[in-house]
Amino acid sequence: MQNSCIMSIKNKYELLTAAEKKIADYILNNRETVLKMTVAELAKSASVANSAIIRCCNSLGFKSYSEMKISLASEVSQNKQLNYVPYIYPDENASEILDKIFAADIKTLHDTASGINRKTLEKAVDKLLGANTIYIYGVGTSSGAVNDFQYRLMQLGYSAFCYTDVAAMKVSTMNIKAGDIAVGISHSGRTVATIEALKLAKIQGADTICITSYPDSLITKESDFVLEIFSDEIQYPVEAVSARIAHLAMIDVITVSMSAKNYKETEKRSKETRNLLNTIRYKERKK
Repeated sequence: MQNSCIMSIKNKYELLTAAEKKIADYILNNRETVLKMTVAELAKSASVANSAIIRCCNSLGFKSYSEMKISLASEVSQNKQLNYVPYIYPDENASEILDKIFAADIKTLHDTASGINRKTLEKAVDKLLGANTIYIYGVGTSSGAVNDFQYRLMQLGYSAFCYTDVAAMKVSTMNIKAGDIAVGISHSGRTVATIEALKLAKIQGADTICITSYPDSLITKESDFVLEIFSDEIQYPVEAVSARIAHLAMIDVITVSMSAKNYKETEKRSKETRNLLNTIRYKERKK
């Protein structure tokens, strides 16, 4: 899998030194210009030493400046094909913002499909298929995804519980046993309550899975399986603008994959679910 310059900057930004962050910021704001620059020219423009450019490339996972530029050129080309425009300005109307937000969502899904570790995804699905009970944790903007995941698993016939309250998250781990799975969803990967829930679940003997946008974040240290979302949230003033879409898409991937493994049972439960929901709708119409 080819390393991605822009995604590496986004995912590793907080781990970079002050000089490396200056270089990263310059690259993000001048992507096409950087493609024509030498090491010395980029160093001068970013107000850093030449050696800092090489160190930054290494920190981002590249062996050389040339390798970093090849990756950047590929991304710039892909972004043009996706009609991706990164910035939103205060004077833009709703129609213009719609185009940019939807473009960002499309790019996030595209980047995630390109960058995710598919072997890890397969292993995570297999673990969930064999779980006794599945516990799902998340707060804030992740709470919607947590509730959706639990509902989808319940529809498939799995014993699944979700927790978005900090106190309940901790208390719930007292019931976890070996053979159970704990899933933590956190865009930033720094949500203390979710991290602590996974840590306690591991102590109890459960396997742990996380869905996050930051592969080097604290939540990954408590996770046996890391499912990474590649969002471009750095470019927007609102947290996780496109990451939420990708988190829900990842939940779709997991639950549909689980459905496919037990297709006949899933088909049967799907019909039963439809019948139950139709009964509810019929009663509502009678009122």
